[in-house]
Amino acid sequence: MARERIIDGRYRLGRQLGEGAMGTVWEALDLRLERQVAVKVVGSSAVGRDPRARERFEREAKLLAGLSSPFIVTVHDVGETDFGDGDLGQSVLYLVMERLHGRSLEAVLATELPPLAEVARWGEQVCRALAVAHDSGVVHRDLKPANVMVGPDGLARVLDFGIAAVLAESTDHARLTSTGVVVGTPSYMSPEQIEGGSVGFRSDLYSAGCVLYALVTGQPPFSGPSLYQLLRQQMESDPQPPGERRAGVPAAWDQLILALLQKRPEARPGSATEVADRLRELSLSAAAATVLLPAQPVVAPAVYEPTRVDPRSVLLASCPHPDGGRLPLATGQRMRLSDVLPLAEAFTVAVDWRADEGMDVDASALVLDAGGRVLSDEHFVFYNNPEPAGVGVTLAGEDPEALFTVRLPELGEEARRVVFALSLHEEGPGGGRDLAAVGRPHLRLRDAENGAELLCYGFPDGPPGVTGVTVGELVRDDDGWLFSANSRGFPDGLAEIAESYGVLVEAEA
Repeated sequence: MARERIIDGRYRLGRQLGEGAMGTVWEALDLRLERQVAVKVVGSSAVGRDPRARERFEREAKLLAGLSSPFIVTVHDVGETDFGDGDLGQSVLYLVMERLHGRSLEAVLATELPPLAEVARWGEQVCRALAVAHDSGVVHRDLKPANVMVGPDGLARVLDFGIAAVLAESTDHARLTSTGVVVGTPSYMSPEQIEGGSVGFRSDLYSAGCVLYALVTGQPPFSGPSLYQLLRQQMESDPQPPGERRAGVPAAWDQLILALLQKRPEARPGSATEVADRLRELSLSAAAATVLLPAQPVVAPAVYEPTRVDPRSVLLASCPHPDGGRLPLATGQRMRLSDVLPLAEAFTVAVDWRADEGMDVDASALVLDAGGRVLSDEHFVFYNNPEPAGVGVTLAGEDPEALFTVRLPELGEEARRVVFALSLHEEGPGGGRDLAAVGRPHLRLRDAENGAELLCYGFPDGPPGVTGVTVGELVRDDDGWLFSANSRGFPDGLAEIAESYGVLVEAEA
């Protein structure tokens, strides 16, 4: 029977999750708080014989623990311990982090070439993480697909902030070519990092450009047959535009990625926030081009303010909607209703927007079966069918806010999804316009008892090129109901939305 391995009398190690040049990562149980964590162990071979390595390691860990972002892995603890058995034991540094589930972008690239809308969404979230770190004086130094984890909630989270900085200060740079030890990953390293020069936040932007390039084309910008040639390419060669490697990549993508891959740091974009904003614009363009909208996060850039919230929810960031919504969700994220509304059987879903005078905007909801088809025409809840009997969803409220009351017990066993939508009224004023003219389309979930807003999801502006869009949905699985932050655009508005989900729409005579 294998001997139990416990670090510092507190963290019981389980299976090994990963291994790299910087150390190993283990699944562990925090015996004191009884929670699952991940423990990163950095061995003496990585930090050399530098007596100040632990001091720098703890310093970086404290900085990392102070970074507040839903896109950065949370650090719980740091320390030094003996690791190994008998005479083989060695003194190691360790970092305790939240246990993340999902897959790395490296794993994504091993199996698929993701759509541009997904690349833009992940890229923006990575840059939001970099912006928070850079504002606190933390440079990652080893950003690469393996250090970005995409969770079941759809969010990308950046790992290993600060550790590369410790190794950079603890490793003799001369070992770069003599033994092949590189502080960073060659395919994603900036020229100044390779040359041993001053490494600032724009070095991370170069690495972000390499990551985006890999996600767009399936491979990093340079791939020399030897380490020496690869490093020379990073320092001297111009990358091939991504659009020449993957058909259908718009010129704006080439412009942004090539700007990030400029050899001189001062020639790159000015900040991670600037890059994130440009990726947001690209995500909207990708959404309009594919008639899908899976890319617009609602988390305000680098704004993480303490505020009073419903004690049943956890604050991720301030919601950009000025009137509330205490738990903002990014596109692709899911939130289990029992986490914010335990034991509640009824709640309110408020859908609101801002529109110019004369624009007629409608909200609707569809109750669907497991196959994504509406249960019956009565289960299409809109202005002509606001209070259908026995459906479990009713519509009230006045422009510019629609109030859907959802009663879970009345939905029935066959109901597996409830999709909420906004559309321009085809017969109203403002014909010929699209949802880009509608501001702040948002969905907010409220406690039916006290009106407290528990979560929100939406966009600064509606998507261009479409007159209808879904703005999130309720999804049932074996463990109950969740809210899923998914959106899809429909060029032909409400009629197309209804038909796509199986509602019989009568043609005009």
